[in-house]
Amino acid sequence: MDLLETDPVTGRRTGLARTVRRALQAMRASGVPFSVIGATALAVRGLPRMSRDLDLVVLVDDGWTAITALRDAGFRSAAPVGTPEEPESMVVFVDPQTRVEVDLLIAAGEPEATVIGEARRARVFGAMAPVATLEQLLLLYLYSDQPRHLGDFASIVQSGRADLAAAGRLLRSLHPEMVPEWKRRVAAAKSPPPPPPRPTRKGVRARRGS
Repeated sequence: MDLLETDPVTGRRTGLARTVRRALQAMRASGVPFSVIGATALAVRGLPRMSRDLDLVVLVDDGWTAITALRDAGFRSAAPVGTPEEPESMVVFVDPQTRVEVDLLIAAGEPEATVIGEARRARVFGAMAPVATLEQLLLLYLYSDQPRHLGDFASIVQSGRADLAAAGRLLRSLHPEMVPEWKRRVAAAKSPPPPPPRPTRKGVRARRGS
């Protein structure tokens, strides 16, 4: 988890650990079912990547309670949060003490409902919390075309740590229409295209002289 806590340029602590513990305490006190997802979940499951925020997911019926809990804990919303009847699907909070973000995903269905219901408890910066498994993260990333999520999907597949067969079975039970896309992404992750060839030294000199 040091990769998440330390600024690679200055070597200073980012405050992420302190923010995470405060946010998780607020969520536990609210009684709302939730799960840690994103880069923090990846790190807990053994695949850390650089990140400076905490990602949480709740279901829409619990969205306003979660928003209120984080606000009451001192987190400030960085954008409109919607209404109690219709909260925004993503609410970004900022910890004024550390400037670290807490991104709250408010979901209406699957696979988020299964992730929340079946997340496994783990220790996150010293605090126990429900954390998405690698298999669950694969399903979440399947519905995103953001470059970092595509990269995280590939990293999980390539790590050999996830049970791809179990994730595939779960997907078939939730959204069978997504199975072809699942197979395509898994195959692409296992056999990524080769990198472009490096230019020859002769070619480099020729371009410089042109």
